[in-house]
Amino acid sequence: MSASEAGAGGVGAAHGARLRDALGALTTGAVALGLVLVLAVAQGAAGLHVFAIPFVATAAVLALAPGAPLARPRAILVAYPVAVATALAVTAVAGPSTYTAAVAVALSVALMAWARAPHVPAVPAAAAIGLTDPGVGYVLDPLIPGVLLVLGAALVAGRVLPRYAYGWH
Repeated sequence: MSASEAGAGGVGAAHGARLRDALGALTTGAVALGLVLVLAVAQGAAGLHVFAIPFVATAAVLALAPGAPLARPRAILVAYPVAVATALAVTAVAGPSTYTAAVAVALSVALMAWARAPHVPAVPAAAAIGLTDPGVGYVLDPLIPGVLLVLGAALVAGRVLPRYAYGWH
C-alpha cells in the first residue's frame, strides 16, 4: 500500500468515526427530546406537575449516560423515594427553609449512598420540598407519575432505538 493510500484510509476512518459520533449525538438528542416531551405532554394533558427540574434532569441523565450507575432503574426507583421521604420528614419537623432544604439534601445524599442507589437528580426534589413544604401530596403528584413516565419512556426507547442501550441491568 502506498503512503497516499494509507493516508486516504486514515481520512476515511476519521470520517466514519465522525459520522458515528454524529449519529450517537443525534440519538442522544432524540432520546432527551422524547423523554422531556413525555413529561410535557403529561403535564399539559393530564395536569400533572411532572415537568419539573428533578425529572427533566433524570431525562438528561438517561439520554446522556444510560449505562452509568446513576441511570440504572434501581437507582432511580430507590433514590427518589428516599430523597422525598427524607425531605418530607425533615420539613414536617423543622418547617420549610433553606436550612431545612440543606439538611434534607445532606440526609438524602447519605441515605442514597448507604442504599447504593445514587441518582443525583433526586437531590433537587429533596431541596424543593425542604424549601416549599408541598406535603405528602408530592408523592402522588409529581413523584410517582414523574418517575414512572421518564423511566418507562427510557425503557421503551431502549427497546426500540438501535443506538440507545437502556434496560434493567
